[in-house]
Amino acid sequence: MGMIIEAIWAVVLVGVPITLFTLAIVWWGLRNGHFKEINDSKELGRELKRMAKGKNKTGNDKHGNKNSENNGPESKKPDLIQKKWAKFGGGFYGIVAFFTYLVVEIREIVDMILNIGGLWEFIKQFDVGVIVELFISALMNFITAMVWPLYWMKRIDTNQVWMFFVAAYGGYVLGLKLAQRLNQHRKGA
Repeated sequence: MGMIIEAIWAVVLVGVPITLFTLAIVWWGLRNGHFKEINDSKELGRELKRMAKGKNKTGNDKHGNKNSENNGPESKKPDLIQKKWAKFGGGFYGIVAFFTYLVVEIREIVDMILNIGGLWEFIKQFDVGVIVELFISALMNFITAMVWPLYWMKRIDTNQVWMFFVAAYGGYVLGLKLAQRLNQHRKGA
């Protein structure tokens, strides 16, 4: 019975958020023409490598130079979200790293605001020192996000850590499939 409850917790605490996060990012990329149609995580990985190298979906670089035989229309340049995802490595690892980064950043910013005495006090005390502190914190949080398995293993109190990793990967795959399906429905409508 204990393993069933842990499995449910893994799905609720990790699987669902990663599904929704993957769905949002991949759907956004598909909707805005940042990716070719993707059918699986390998194709997504190839698209992210292409995007990370600064090439559009035709294989042209950002200056319009041909790097492939494809002659389709050029895609838009990657937006901030897609660039951040690619910076974290793309694919499953990149999704969870980006998710971890956002979780850690938001937590720290909220804690900082609450420790100062609320939003109004934070705004009154906002100066160069706060900006430097936020910048240093963001760099540290980037490192934390890159080693996300260690971060989450410290946070999850369980003897079945593998369930949480399986739930995260399952959420990623499900989010990928849902994004593809939503994009196909959008195009078909």
